[in-house]
Amino acid sequence: MNPARLEAGLEQELHVSWYIVAYKLVTGFLELLFGLGILIVGPQALQAYRRLVSQELLESPRDLLVIVSQRIVPYVLSRHYSLSVFLILLGLAKIAGAIGLIYRKNWGVDLLIGVTLLLLPFQLFNLTVRHSLPDLFYILLGLFIAMYLINFNPRAYSEKIIRHIRRSR
Repeated sequence: MNPARLEAGLEQELHVSWYIVAYKLVTGFLELLFGLGILIVGPQALQAYRRLVSQELLESPRDLLVIVSQRIVPYVLSRHYSLSVFLILLGLAKIAGAIGLIYRKNWGVDLLIGVTLLLLPFQLFNLTVRHSLPDLFYILLGLFIAMYLINFNPRAYSEKIIRHIRRSR
C-alpha cells in the first residue's frame, strides 16, 4: 500500500472537535500569559503585596483575607522563576498541540495526551491534599478529552490495524 495513502487514511481517522481545539488554545494562551506576567511583574508584585499587607494589618490585625493570602501569595511570588517557566512551557505545549489538532496531525494528539498524562499525578496529589470540586472537574475534563482524542475503543482500533496489514499483503 502507498505510504502517502496510508497516511491520508490515518489523518481521516483522526477525529477532532473544535471545542477541544478552542479549549486547548484558550488554556494554552492563558497559561502562557500568566507565565510571562509572573516572570515580568513578579518582583514588583511581591513588593506591592507586602506594602498592602502591612497597611491592611495596621488597620485590622485579624483580617481573614490577609491572613489567608499571606500563606499563598508570597510562596507563589518568591518562586516566580520556576513557576513562570513551567506555565510558559505548558502553555506552549498546549498551543502546539492545538495547532497540531487543527492540521489533523498525529503529533498534536500525542502531545496533548502526553501533557495530560504527565500532569495527572500532580493533579491527583493536589486533589488528595486539598479537596476541591473545581479541581476534580478539571481533572475529569482533561481525562475525558484525552480519552476522546485517542478514540478509546481498543478492540475496533486493533481490528483496523489487522485489516490494514491483511490488505497490504
